[in-house]
Amino acid sequence: MNIQKNAHAGFTLIEVLVVLVIMTVLAAIAFPAYSGMVRRARYAEAKQQMGMMAREVKLYHLEQGQYPPDVNPNVQPQGITSWPKDVPYESTYDYDHWAVGESQCYVQIGYAGESGTRAYPVHRLNQKPPGFKEIGDNLVLGIALYSCQTNSRGSIR
Repeated sequence: MNIQKNAHAGFTLIEVLVVLVIMTVLAAIAFPAYSGMVRRARYAEAKQQMGMMAREVKLYHLEQGQYPPDVNPNVQPQGITSWPKDVPYESTYDYDHWAVGESQCYVQIGYAGESGTRAYPVHRLNQKPPGFKEIGDNLVLGIALYSCQTNSRGSIR
């Protein structure tokens, strides 16, 4: 009996390098897609949280006959219990209640997004209620636009 040993007991360096190049190319293709999915999921979570807060603001208005006063960013408005503690991207929410001129007052919830910096203008109608609008990497949810007794612009506290 003549038994021959296999001369190829492992992979050559070229074969290993080819596999590494293929894996690197696949990773380079997959990573941006994965990052985009994570970003969309975080913004969807922010929209869901903002919708919950908006429902409570509207309920407060029904019960109290007025909207809660304006507060600083990441401060829970009076009467709102569902203010999230875990904010996507560790960013901030901002409840805004502004006089926007021409005897109009405006209520919105803003989300500072991935950057954590407000990109939307203040004391302006940013999104006609109801609805979301993206401004830079921020989200704005318009809640109410109503007649009020002021022609100036500014926070309603």
